[in-house]
Amino acid sequence: MDPQQLANLSPQQQQALMQRMQQEVQQQQMTDTIQQVTEKCVKKCAGTSGTTLDKREQGCMSLCMDRYIDTMTEVQKALMARQER
Repeated sequence: MDPQQLANLSPQQQQALMQRMQQEVQQQQMTDTIQQVTEKCVKKCAGTSGTTLDKREQGCMSLCMDRYIDTMTEVQKALMARQER
């Protein structure tokens, strides 16, 4: 959408467009995060049992993903706290 088209939108339409764009950015960030977690955890945990994960690998994957998500949550909290200052 070019600036002229954006200027022709009502304030409500502009707000709706901004919300939609924010949602799309958040969705892309979530997709990227899931891909990163999967790549890192598979690289760390998988590979010794062939095409399926054995119990040790499954446990490793679960712990890896939990740690990654916990870390991302703490980083986001810290960034939000800094923005509020």
